[in-house]
Amino acid sequence: MIKTILLICFTIFLFFASFLIGRFEISIKTVWDIILAQFINIPQYWDATLNTVILQVRFPRIVLAILVGGALSVSGASYQTLFKNPMVSPDILGVSAGAGFGAALAMVNNASWWEVQVLAFVFGIIAVTSAYLISHMFGDHSITVLILAGVVVSSLFQALISIVKTLADTENQLPSITFWLMGSLGKCTNEDVLIMLPALILSLAMIFVFRHQINALAAGEDEAITMGVNVSLVKLVVVTSSTLMTVSAVSICGIVGWVGMVVPHIARMITGANFSKLASTSFIVGGAFLLIIDNVIRGVEGAELPLGVMTALVGTPVFVILLSRVKKGWS
Repeated sequence: MIKTILLICFTIFLFFASFLIGRFEISIKTVWDIILAQFINIPQYWDATLNTVILQVRFPRIVLAILVGGALSVSGASYQTLFKNPMVSPDILGVSAGAGFGAALAMVNNASWWEVQVLAFVFGIIAVTSAYLISHMFGDHSITVLILAGVVVSSLFQALISIVKTLADTENQLPSITFWLMGSLGKCTNEDVLIMLPALILSLAMIFVFRHQINALAAGEDEAITMGVNVSLVKLVVVTSSTLMTVSAVSICGIVGWVGMVVPHIARMITGANFSKLASTSFIVGGAFLLIIDNVIRGVEGAELPLGVMTALVGTPVFVILLSRVKKGWS
């Protein structure tokens, strides 16, 4: 409990500190007054431009960094618990590849930004649904077949992305597709926050309601059945909620790797393998982790580095360190 409280306090501190990072230098007092002015009457002594910078640029980016990081982390923790595999990530069933194809298809047809997000969301859902249906075509409900179906679907959509990139205009469309696939929070708006919140809240609610059944399933399907757990239903809930969280995150900010694989391991070291605690800790740690990465990106002058590239640069060495834990045993 103490660890969780400390993590929450750290995330809150990080949230407010993040408003100070960016190309516009703004004092702590001004940032605080701009935020308070939304709730109480404060005489405006600052330039109107700072209102836009804080409320329309930095606020949605900071909030979405926390929401996206938390969503990917809880999704990864759920899949790792379900599949009993420490190497599993949120895109194991092809959701990222499907979303990437949808976004690329929209961009090559000169679609608007919201149409890019919609197609990314739709094809992410299609990819996971395809993997789920393929695994059931063989009458085998095992986890192994589901993972293999996800690999097949992911490979298919990766090939389709390559085809779209080949057909794209090399001057404008191809760079846009490439940059989207590497992930970024640079185009996020307050509307994106409102769009993502319902999907995230619904998914977290499903995870919360079935948290004890998911915990039981981690001990094995046979043991879960003897405890009265509806294994098929729990699998469907985990896949559905994790997919919804992942695809809502990816459709807004592009493909962000490693967060959903690395953060659950860090959370597990902090709170243990109990899924009820693991899910909440993963959300907090994941949100703080991605916010720190994005703050580094915003703090670097010049061209903005892709978010997915930075998470890979940080996540890879962290995961190598965590491999020692996997070698000793994982639960």
